[in-house]
Amino acid sequence: MDYLKILQEKISLLLNKLDETKVLNKSLESKNENLIKINKDLETKIKIIQAKEKQLKIVSAINDDDSDKQYFKNKIDYLIKEIDYCIERISI
Repeated sequence: MDYLKILQEKISLLLNKLDETKVLNKSLESKNENLIKINKDLETKIKIIQAKEKQLKIVSAINDDDSDKQYFKNKIDYLIKEIDYCIERISI
């Protein structure tokens, strides 16, 4: 009879730990979803900042800054090559 009582106590302890683990798991899942949302928001902000940086480089290139002017020329050359490649692919 003692073995059954000890076994019941251990089962009870395990069930309590299981319940605690389920609660903790739900809490962690909620925090994870929140962090995922924050991460997506930050990625969006980074993309916006990068776009603004490119705009600033273009504006400063127009204002006769040599280093930015070269960046601007390289970007235009790259875009022209991309357009040419796309036209070539369409023609095939």
